Amino acid sequence: MSSAGDNTGISSTGDQARNIQLQAKSSGQSPMHQAAGDLSIHHDSSSLRRPLPHAESVPVPAGMNGLPRRPAAAFVGRDPALTALHQVLEDKPGTGVISQAVLGLGGVGKSELALQYAHRHRQDYELVWWIDADSPDLIRTGLAALAQALTCGIDSVAAEQATVEEAAAWALSWLAAHPGWLVIFDNVEEVADVEPYLARLVHGHVLITTRRDIGWQHLDITPIRLELLSRPAATTLLAGLIGPPDSANARALNELAEQLGDLPLALTQAGAYIARTPRMTLTRYLELLKDVPARLYATATPAGGDTERVVAKVLTLSHARIHEINPLAIRMLNLLACYAPDNLPCSILDTLPDTDPLQVGEALALLASYSLITLTPSPTDLTPGEPEDLVSVHRLIQAVTLHQLTPDQRDHNRHAAAELILAALPDNPGTIDAWPAYRALLPHARNVLPPGSPGLYLLVEYLGASGDYSTAVQLQQDRCAHTVATLGAEHPATLTTRHNLAYWMGEAGDAEAARDQLTALLPIVERVLGADHPDTLTARHEIASWTGNAGDAAAARDQYAALLPTRQRVQGADHPNTLTTRHNLASWTGEAGDATAARDQYAALLPIRERVQGADHPNTLTTRHNLASWTGEAEGMEPDSG
Repeated sequence: MSSAGDNTGISSTGDQARNIQLQAKSSGQSPMHQAAGDLSIHHDSSSLRRPLPHAESVPVPAGMNGLPRRPAAAFVGRDPALTALHQVLEDKPGTGVISQAVLGLGGVGKSELALQYAHRHRQDYELVWWIDADSPDLIRTGLAALAQALTCGIDSVAAEQATVEEAAAWALSWLAAHPGWLVIFDNVEEVADVEPYLARLVHGHVLITTRRDIGWQHLDITPIRLELLSRPAATTLLAGLIGPPDSANARALNELAEQLGDLPLALTQAGAYIARTPRMTLTRYLELLKDVPARLYATATPAGGDTERVVAKVLTLSHARIHEINPLAIRMLNLLACYAPDNLPCSILDTLPDTDPLQVGEALALLASYSLITLTPSPTDLTPGEPEDLVSVHRLIQAVTLHQLTPDQRDHNRHAAAELILAALPDNPGTIDAWPAYRALLPHARNVLPPGSPGLYLLVEYLGASGDYSTAVQLQQDRCAHTVATLGAEHPATLTTRHNLAYWMGEAGDAEAARDQLTALLPIVERVLGADHPDTLTARHEIASWTGNAGDAAAARDQYAALLPTRQRVQGADHPNTLTTRHNLASWTGEAGDATAARDQYAALLPIRERVQGADHPNTLTTRHNLASWTGEAEGMEPDSG
């Protein structure tokens, strides 16, 4: 059962230590409902990948720094919080991992505090690493990036070939084996997202920023609550941003700080506006701020509250000024509000219609000069295929920007943002060379691509190829729900997406769920397509495979034995799928305890493989390998005739 480009699942030979996995995948060139007879079989690429080096033997590369950017120069009023952080992380007794969380409103400066601390104390650590932690997917990606950074100078091939799951697990092993590091998990949404990682670490320092104030106590973490700036600190920040002569106007500085609620994000943007805009004075800005229509900021979303209203006031003025200078910049900001907040490759925006890269760069520079976005230049040790310059937008700026658009405008911008991502996704998601681009685009694509987008198929293929099976399951569930809602529960495309959802569940480690999903799907496929349809046979084949992987080797053997005559009758004795079924029958026969029968079945299969596919075909070599293996098992089990 395969849509164009969809894979039809795995036909597993069983014991991975001895029997190399065979995979059935479509060519990607066929129409929506491809017959299983068009499927080919090949080795799982994991058998050819180089292993990562032993984690305990890998040192920290000299000069490696995992911070996302340099800290802000204007940073005041946070010395007590910095001191508290240092006391907790440096002076807390105990030998285990020391963790601390910074809690506060959006826009209050949690991430900046963490960045300032990490930068000031970077010499105290062997390694400092920053992870965007908005979701479990991003946490795994951040850990995988750490593994790649640590190993790229030792074995670049292994680092690039490792899947996200493998690399993330390796990074945890490295952290567990080495002391003297600081890892920052920025913007954690749920305690449960980081708890499994903290449980596996035995030493080192972990710093967490979060808006959530529950769930930390049972991890022995008492969060430091970051409050709004004190009024003196707020006016000092404004004075430093604005500069003379207005920096001496204490009354006006105090009034502006009061208007903006002492919120660092709003203060920074107001200061940047005054400093950046010709002939703008502090007094004039206050007058403009009072004239901002209340309807533009009076209504706040539940997540933003008062802070969102404050930011909306400031953003309204910035919008008006920036639109006068360069309307394209506002168009850019509206698009950026649709993506994930952090680290969008700037090159994505280069293909925006009716623009060129130079105009895009000028618009982004203007937004950055007004502190509405943050631009991060590419590192000097850029990995081939990784995006160069990155752009980030504060979550509160995104929320306010979208809130001020009409529903039609929001839909238009989300559609335009999705089209840009779709155009940027490489068309070869299964190849290692494409993985850096997919890794960078994944969070943004998930934000903007609708469930029916062909880009979601590409993302699922990338996630499967790179080993992030749990995320592949999530996206495939979205695709499945969409096909059911739009095409109906028994449409061939729906059957395909359900089949593939079961496959990714199995690959994610839940063989029982894969087996049960396919077992429930089989009678529908038989009714819609017929008992002898190639796709029906593929479903039966997959049920047998996942039954074996779920631990019932005898049942898998019996299911393959029942399937083989139908394969031979419908598709022919020499068809590659028939040979795969014979191969798996032999494997599960051995796994069920009959090594002699497994040996004999492989011995009978080998000359057919050689005749049909050639002596040097990978599948022929696999059969020869497994024949030798089961021969050894059988001879070890049989009594000595002497």
